[in-house]
Order: sequence, then structure tokens, then C-alpha cells
Amino acid sequence: MKKILHILIIIFIPLTILGQEEYLSRLSISGGVSELGISPSEEIWVATKTGNVYHTKQIGDLWHVGPFGSLDPYNFSSGNTFERLNFFSEDTMMISGFIQEGGKQDFVFWSGNHGKSWEKVIFGKSSWIDAAYINNNGKAWMSGNSQLIYYTEDKGKTWKAFDKAGNENALRFSTIHFAKDEQTGLFGSFWNVLYKTTDNCQSWEKLPTPLSQGKYERLSKEERPDIRKIRIFGDYYIINQQGRVFITKYDSINWTYLREIIDFEVSENHSLYTINQDLSISHYDKSFSQTWQSEESLENTPRAIGVRNNKLFVLTFESIYRINPDQFTVSQLFTNEVPIQEPYLKLSFEGEEYGFENKDILRFNKKKKQWYRFMTVDFAIANATLFDDKMVLADRSLSKHYALNEKQKSVNEFSLPKSLFSDLDVKEFHFENGSQGCFHADNSLKTYIKKGDKYVVDKKTKSPKYLSRVDDEIEVAKVERIIDILDKSRFSDVSLTDLNITLDDINKFKKFIDQEEKRINKSGIDRFDFENLYTFPGEKTDFNFYKSVADSLFNLRDEEINNAFWQSYGNWSTTTNWRRIIIIFQNGKKLIVENSDDKPNYLYTPWIVDFEGLKFRTNSIQFGRQIDEITKGQFFKEVTRDKNYAIFKIADYLYKKKLNEK
Repeated sequence: MKKILHILIIIFIPLTILGQEEYLSRLSISGGVSELGISPSEEIWVATKTGNVYHTKQIGDLWHVGPFGSLDPYNFSSGNTFERLNFFSEDTMMISGFIQEGGKQDFVFWSGNHGKSWEKVIFGKSSWIDAAYINNNGKAWMSGNSQLIYYTEDKGKTWKAFDKAGNENALRFSTIHFAKDEQTGLFGSFWNVLYKTTDNCQSWEKLPTPLSQGKYERLSKEERPDIRKIRIFGDYYIINQQGRVFITKYDSINWTYLREIIDFEVSENHSLYTINQDLSISHYDKSFSQTWQSEESLENTPRAIGVRNNKLFVLTFESIYRINPDQFTVSQLFTNEVPIQEPYLKLSFEGEEYGFENKDILRFNKKKKQWYRFMTVDFAIANATLFDDKMVLADRSLSKHYALNEKQKSVNEFSLPKSLFSDLDVKEFHFENGSQGCFHADNSLKTYIKKGDKYVVDKKTKSPKYLSRVDDEIEVAKVERIIDILDKSRFSDVSLTDLNITLDDINKFKKFIDQEEKRINKSGIDRFDFENLYTFPGEKTDFNFYKSVADSLFNLRDEEINNAFWQSYGNWSTTTNWRRIIIIFQNGKKLIVENSDDKPNYLYTPWIVDFEGLKFRTNSIQFGRQIDEITKGQFFKEVTRDKNYAIFKIADYLYKKKLNEK
């Protein structure tokens, strides 16, 4: 029996709205979010780095845009970078960050009427405000690239400046926190400096950081050892430095690594909330004794967190949470200020038009001429197509497929047939290399057409530069073998035997690692470069680990080998480079096999396979080998078909996995 995956419902608070919920658009919060603004009545406001502001009356209500920015996710016209929006009281609020006008950045936006109107309040010398701490008594401390510390006692109406802390050049603080006495504060910098004041910024004591105490080691001297968050609770300080969380007693600084924690916040009663690696929530009292552990977990990684009324608030890309030991409340982000936009991925089925957007399945109301939310599933939909008289969906990995039952509003796990295309006759096939960017578009193509028992090059596509060494005639059996391997690759994993690695290959790899270690120790970390596929995390890379993987290669589990070749780099440039094999069958159906990673894996694994709109991924080494053989090594970059690179990709995958587990 096939497993039934029902609609995922994650709204535990009903929307207090008029109208039909299925027509509500999901809010796209544009820009990075550093902090949450939460009022005493638990209104939630968000200011982003693209100069946009969003807010909701309470969890479960609709979201609104403004007073700054727009609902256009591509609106970057304001020129402002909002780092945070904070409440001093229910009606008094402030936006700070990089806010400029007339070439000056010496003011914050301030409102005393709950955001109905805003005024510019000058705080002092021009500065990008990197860090701020606002308490519930109307006091606040800010600092930025002027290095001065700005202080208010009247809810941000007026400000005075304290001198910079310490004598460091270009000292910029990234996080500030004050104790309840309003005298004791911690200031953490972007570059491994931590200061403490016990008299409200009149004098300073420099404290050791986890890095300066040797609690961890930077992989490269070019890594910024930033202190991302510092908090005081009870007799403890808790810190996030470079994504690692540590804790210490305040009277004897000795940082202890909290491996399982990824983020934290301190509430008004000095208790501690932590977000854990598994996205569950823990609660600790001021003596750092755990008092509660959630059974539920966040659905996605947090974008920003905050506290109010001794509750933890968490914003993810899709939802807002309110959490304490008595409740775990979640609501999705909806707005009625714009209609649901026309989806990029659409299908027509039995007279109805369907659209697919993340986890939503949409339908089009012809009378209203509007898209509406037909149902929501519990996975991100990466592809949808018509296959075997069904609407077949694929998840983001393109490894799981589901059939949509529109009458029951459910999706069933769907198994593709054992043979998709290997029993079809090939009419022609193409090799294609292309590149497209802001100011260029290039494409090289070589086509072969079936004539008898051979595939013969189409002279119109023959070029003295592109695949010049490839034969003009290719045997039918070779093409049939490629298609058969590709079809069967859906049911097989990569193993070490696919790589044909010898002891000589291993010894060559170890010598290569020794050379790379000497080079990096001499010249420093590799700069980001799409052309250099052999890149290491830093000068302090454990190069012996790479060599030890090579020595133990034949003892590795097949699962680890297979996973190494599933890794894709993605596209991080405005330029996209691709390699495609396009196969056209006698019945007119088309098969496209493509890789467009900026930094490809060995033999360009994994490939995206598109058969008449039905997509899946494959990391078949055999497929790549066959293509490499037919094209006589010209289809791939030389480095990507080198066994040395295959061993490197395995070792590099395992090393990065080890680093993530630290």
C-alpha cells in the first residue's frame, strides 16, 4: 500500500481575518533580518537590510508592509540598510542601521505614536549603527563605525556620546548587552575583541574571548572572528563567536563550548532560551539549570529571534513562533495587501490550471481571475509534470516523486517505472556547452543524426574548435549503452568500484596534498575562484585528514562514497555555465541531461535529468565515463575527469562534514 501524505497544517492559531484564507498571499520578507521588534502587547515588527518594514498586530493576524519599503521583493530603491526596529514602549519605537540623507548618517528614525509618523532624531557623529541594546526602562546604547557609543535615557528622544572603548583601530562593535543594573555591559566586536564596563561606559575591562582562550581555532587568518551575540544572565555570560556558542561564569572567564546550541536569547527574568542543532527549544533558569525541553521543533532555521514577556519569538522564512514552557505557537506569514502572484511552475490538467510555489499547490479561479491556495504539502515542490495521466511532483532533491490526487486533496508516493526511456529508439543527440551572463551569451553545439547503424555528425554543427577530436561517426551501441546506464542509475548508488582507483592513484593524491599544503602555508588561503576547483578551507586545514581518507578509501562505506558525489555547488554568479547532452527519440520525446554548477563535482556529478518534464537527479560515474570516452576527453574540464579530483571530492566532503560536527 502506498503511503498517504496528507496536507501539512502548521497554523495553530486561526487567522483573525475577513475573507477566504485560500486567497491570501504568503508574505515575502525581502532582505536580511537581524532582530525582531516586539512590543509589550506582542506586536511584531521587522525591519530589513533592504529598507523594508513589515508588521503584524499579533501572531495569527495578517502582515502589513510599511511605513518604509514596499511589498515588491525586488525593491531596493530606499538606499537604507535597516539593521533593527526596537520598541521602548508600546508607542515609542526606533529604527537604526545605515540610514542616510544628504550624505549624512547621523540619525535614527523615531516614532512616538506607534509608527503612525516618523521623525529623524540625530544621535551624534555620522555612523553606521552596527549594534544596539534597548531595555524596558527607556535606555539604549548604540555603536557603529564612528566607534563612539551613543546613549539615551529618554526613549531615544535625545542622545549623548561616550568615548570609544579601548585603543584598537577601527574597533566596531557587533553586539551589546546590559545587565539589569544598567551599569554592567558587554560589548563584542567584529574582530575578536570583548569589552566589559561596570560604570556605564566610563571605564573598560578587556575580557578574553573563546578564540583568545584557544577554545577553537580559525581555519584561516582571513576568517573574521566576529562576536555575533553576547548576553548576560544570572552569574553567566553566553556568547556566539563565529557561529559557535560558549558559556562562562562572569567572575572567572573560562569559556565552555555548547556544541548543541546554535542561538540563544535572555528573557526579562534572566532565564535563557536556546535553539538547538535539531531546532528544538530549551529553557534554563539563571543558574543554568535546564527547566524545560520542547517536544516540538522549528520547521526551518531561524532568521531572527527575540524575547518579550519572558517568551521567545522566532522568525523563519515561512512562519513566526511564540514559545515558552507553557506553549509552542506557530503561525504562517500571510498578507491581503497583494494577490497571490502567478506561479513560475504551472500545469493544465483536466480543464483546470494548477500552479506550484514552494509547498503550495495553487489553482486558478477563472471567474475571479485569481490564483488561490488549493492545498499545501509537507515538502518543497521543485518540479511538477504530467506523467502517465497523473500530475507528478518532485521534492527539492528530485529524488522523491508524488502523484497528486486532486479530488482527495492528498499526494501519494509515486514510483517511476523501471524503464523510462532505455527501450526507445534514438533519432539524434546533441552535445552542448553554453554560458550566459549579464553581458554575454555563448553556445557551442554538435549534433549527431542516426543513419543506419551509425550516428553521423550533422555538418552544419561541425566546428574546428568545439569537440574537434570527436569522431564524425558513433556506433549505435555506444549511444544505447549511455541511455541504459542513465535509466538504471535511478536505482543504483556510486561505489568505490565505479571509480577504478588504484594504489598508484592514492599515492599521487597524497603527494598532491603535500604540495598543496606547502603552497597554502606559503601563499595563504585560496581566493574564491571558479577556475580553481581544488580549494581548501584555510591555512589551518588538517591536510593529514585528506591523506588519511585516501589511505582508508577502501574501508569507507559505500554510503559515504555515494554522498560525496551527490554534492552540488550551485550557482553563485551572474554567469551560468552549462553542459548538456540532449537526446531526441524517434517518437519525438526529448531527454536532457544537464549540469550547470559553478564548481562541478567529479565528472560533473550530479546531473539533472529531464525527460519530457519529468525530472530526477543522478550521480552516475559510469554515465560520465561513457560521455568522456565518446568525446575523447573534450566535453569535461581536464581536472574534473582526473581520478585525483575524485579522491579530493570524497576527502573534502568528509572533512567538511567533520567540521560541521564540531
